[in-house]
Amino acid sequence: MIDTLSLPLEERAARRALRDFSADAGFDYYAYLHLRGPESFTVSNYPREWQDIYVRNNYLRVDPVVTNAKHGPSIFSWSAADAKRSGRRDVTQFYSDASRFGILSGLSVSVPVGFKDRMVFTLASDNPRVRIDSEPDPVTAAVAVAFVHSRLGAASHDATMAADIHLSPREAECLRWFADGMSMPDIAETIGIGYRSVRSYLDAATRKLGASNSRQATSIAIRLGMI
Repeated sequence: MIDTLSLPLEERAARRALRDFSADAGFDYYAYLHLRGPESFTVSNYPREWQDIYVRNNYLRVDPVVTNAKHGPSIFSWSAADAKRSGRRDVTQFYSDASRFGILSGLSVSVPVGFKDRMVFTLASDNPRVRIDSEPDPVTAAVAVAFVHSRLGAASHDATMAADIHLSPREAECLRWFADGMSMPDIAETIGIGYRSVRSYLDAATRKLGASNSRQATSIAIRLGMI
């Protein structure tokens, strides 16, 4: 996979290469997930219906693979059977939905990027459990994920996790003026509301976007096409 992705492939060729690699390794699906707060996105060959269900139900917050990727080892296998033992109703529902599309087990590699971001590459199958002949080398696996990112990081996203973020008209308006360099008193005067209201709208938008301050919130909102 590393040798193939090291070539200057276009997006379609890179997707085809990952699909073929997954099949050769005995898996049905591949998924590249870039965990980046509200800007998280996936590129995969999962069925479109499953991707829509995943985003609509906000399964990013429930998915045990994502939880393990954030807090567990860099390489790990997973299965619906093991996850259901947790007794959590939301996890059981997650795998109940996933099993309809033949997603029962898999192998994932998690690579940290910066302070909080992560790149996660997953191979999934309809087998009850993953069978691995030898333990993957963590360094080689991390390099492979880096090559996946180099080919798919700028690809057209199959699913974005910002679907559940909704700014109110006032929040978006205040952010838009703030992005243009206006101070909060100037924004208040321009749209005819109090300074404290502007501050409240900006704070609310910042929380929704998972940003640390209003300036970062404007950057995220612009990249997501919200303002």
